[in-house]
Amino acid sequence: MIQRIKNSAFIKAVLLLSTGSVLAQGIRAIATPILTRIYSVESMGVYTYLISISAIFMGIANLRYEIPIVTDKDESHVFPLIKLSFIIGVSLTLCSSIGFGFYFFQNGKPIIWSVLIFFNVLAYAITNVLTAYNNRNKEYKLISSMYVIRVGVQYILAILLGLFNPIALFLLVPYVLGEYMGITRQMKSLKGHIGEIARIETPEIKTVGRLHLKQPLFSMPALLANSLSYSLITIFIERLFGLESVGYYSISVSLLGLPLAVIGGNISKVFMQNASNEYSKSGIFKHTFDKTFLILLGIAIPMVLVMYFFSTPLCQLIFGKEWGQSGKFIMILAPMFGIRFITSALSPAFTIVKKQQVELILQGVFLLSNISSYILSKQYGLGIEGFLTSISILFTFSYLLYLFFIFIFSRKIINQNNTES
Repeated sequence: MIQRIKNSAFIKAVLLLSTGSVLAQGIRAIATPILTRIYSVESMGVYTYLISISAIFMGIANLRYEIPIVTDKDESHVFPLIKLSFIIGVSLTLCSSIGFGFYFFQNGKPIIWSVLIFFNVLAYAITNVLTAYNNRNKEYKLISSMYVIRVGVQYILAILLGLFNPIALFLLVPYVLGEYMGITRQMKSLKGHIGEIARIETPEIKTVGRLHLKQPLFSMPALLANSLSYSLITIFIERLFGLESVGYYSISVSLLGLPLAVIGGNISKVFMQNASNEYSKSGIFKHTFDKTFLILLGIAIPMVLVMYFFSTPLCQLIFGKEWGQSGKFIMILAPMFGIRFITSALSPAFTIVKKQQVELILQGVFLLSNISSYILSKQYGLGIEGFLTSISILFTFSYLLYLFFIFIFSRKIINQNNTES
C-alpha cells in the first residue's frame, strides 16, 4: 500500500503543487503578523475591499475558456482556445475597470482604485491561460514555483513600503505587481508557438468558441455567482459595519483560506485531470472522486477543530491583542469553510460531465444565501457576528447540496447528449 502511494502519479502531482503552496503560505504566515503591526485595521480593510471587488472578475476574466485548454482531447483546438481566451481577457478587464471607475467616482472614492483593479484583473486574465496550458503539459513544478515568487514579491514589498509609509496604497501596489512576476517563465513552452497563435484566424476561434459554448453560458455564470457570493460579503460588511470590520474579517478569511490555498486548489487541479481521464475511458469518475474526497475529508476535520477551539487566542498572539475579534469571526465561519474546502476542490466535476447548467443553479443558491443574510441583518439590525452566523449556516447548507450533486454525477454515466443512463 505504501509503495502504491509512493508510485501514485496523483499523489506526486499533489505533493509537487502543494510544496510551492506551502512555501508561499509560509511567506504569508510570517509576513501577515508584521503587516498587522505596520498597517491600521482600516488600511487592511481598504486592501481587502478592493481585492474582493477584483475577485469578482478574476476567475471569469476569460469566460472560462481556459478550462478546455486543459480538458479538450483535440490538440488542434488548444492554440485557438488560447487566442480566444486572451482576447476575451483583455476586453473584459477593460470593461470591468471602466465600470468600477464610474462607481467609485459616483461614491466619492479614489479613481486610482479602478486603475489598480484593471492591472490586477489583467494579470489574472493572462496567468489563467498560461497556468491552464502548463497544467495540460503537467508542468506542475513551474506552476508551483510561480506561486512562491508572486507571493514573496507581494508581501516583502508591502512590508518595505509600509515601513516607509503605512497607507493602504502600499498594500495594494505590491499585490498587483506580484501577479506579473514570472509570466515570461510560464510562457516558455509557448514561445515557439506565439507566431502560430497570432496567425490563427477568426473562423478557427469561432469554431472552438461554439464547441465549448457551455463555458461562458453556464460555467462562467456559475463561477461569477460564486465570486459574487464571497465578494459581496466584504462589500456588505463595508456597507453595514464599515471598513474596520472589513479589516478584522480579512484576517479571519485569510487564516480560514490557508488550507484551500495550500492544498485544496492543487488537489483540485490534479482531480480535474485525473477525473477527466477516468471519465473519458469509463463514462464515470467514481474512483477519482472517492480517493480525492477521503483525502480532503481527512484534512478538513482536524482543520475545523483547530480553528474553532484555538482561533481567538492564536489571533491575539500572532497578530496582536486588537485582532482578537478576527478569532471570533473564525469560530463562526470554520464549519462552513471546512465544507467549502472539500466541495471547492471537487467542483471541476460539473465541467467534466458538461453539467454546467446544474452548477449555475447551485451557485445561484449561494448568491441567494448571501443576499438573504444582508436583508436579514439590515431588517433586524443584526451585528457583525449575527450577519456572519447567518452566512455560515446558509452557506454550509448550500455546499452540502453542491457536494451531493457532484457525488451523483461521479457515479452516473452521461452520454454525449448529456442524458443520464
